[in-house]
Amino acid sequence: MKPGKSSQIKKIQNQNKRAQQKAPSNKKLTPFNYDEFVGFLRARFFLTHQDKYDQSTYEVASFFLDDLLATMVQQNFSKFTSDERAIVNLNEVMQAALVNSTDRDWRYFILLKPVLYDLQKFLAKEGHVNDRYGIQDASFDANFWAMIIRTVLALNYFRFQGKDVAELMKSSSAIDDLQFKFLKQEGDDDNFDLPVIAEVYRGLNIPLKPLTGAKAKPLAEKLSESAVQDEMDFAKRTLHQFQLASVKGVVTDNVVNMLMAFHQGLAEQYHATHRQWTAELLKTFASQDLLKYWQPEWDNLDGIGGEVESYLKFLKKQEALTDPDGIIKNLEGLDRYIDVSALNHCLGTLDLDQVQQLADN
Repeated sequence: MKPGKSSQIKKIQNQNKRAQQKAPSNKKLTPFNYDEFVGFLRARFFLTHQDKYDQSTYEVASFFLDDLLATMVQQNFSKFTSDERAIVNLNEVMQAALVNSTDRDWRYFILLKPVLYDLQKFLAKEGHVNDRYGIQDASFDANFWAMIIRTVLALNYFRFQGKDVAELMKSSSAIDDLQFKFLKQEGDDDNFDLPVIAEVYRGLNIPLKPLTGAKAKPLAEKLSESAVQDEMDFAKRTLHQFQLASVKGVVTDNVVNMLMAFHQGLAEQYHATHRQWTAELLKTFASQDLLKYWQPEWDNLDGIGGEVESYLKFLKKQEALTDPDGIIKNLEGLDRYIDVSALNHCLGTLDLDQVQQLADN
């Protein structure tokens, strides 16, 4: 489970004190911990790039960095988990991460194009001082990556309709034809024909991987209006304390509003106060009703799903949950589901002019 950004910033602060960014040596490597490895690089990217981009572009870049790191480790798993430094083919990693992005709004890929070079440069620079990996020399061709993005958009169009794209690639030229349809050539540069892409994708639903156990029913006894108000009063007090106790500026109003939605929606629709929360209730609400109660904003979006677990741990310390360990143990997939749902929602609010402007930056 991807932790919330609050815990990641704490980790990087501690790691910086210990490691001081020493160059790789011949000393035996420490046992590989995926969460620490990824969390460190995510936090490094946050601290070095947060102010470089528009908020929406930064969040998209941060989401893709998550996928890059997961793919990097997967492709080089034996080296990462042994006493050997992995040398990574970043071009292959980037292509695989793009092709496997099967649950994203089409605008996600358009906003990625201006930051792919920066992501490549960031991982190469970090690889110089990271004892776990290094990067093979890689050239960057903007038109090549534009073609890859168009191809992924074509693949996802058919995927979203439930088509077997592997079989489709064998039996027809439909994917290549659509990829060329998305091309708008301007001089020596390839660009995206955004009106065509938007029209092709109009009305298509993006399938997210279902959450296991997200089949809870409302509790039998409906809460009274006063009980719902008591729950909201508790939420306001506790979330204020949670915000104050976190790393300054990390638990934003966007995080608080999301967590407030859990309190309100579970009380109103599922007849459950915080003491009656279960993992099944939290998952069901997140997959069916969260976006009815919460309007995500771009601020601190990547990793926001992980703040649910952070908040539950805070409530555990306050002795405010009936079975905190049981809840936390069974939250698998919730963080990613919230992250991607919120990301796609925010992307869906961008009109074509906004997407074009962000793509040109």
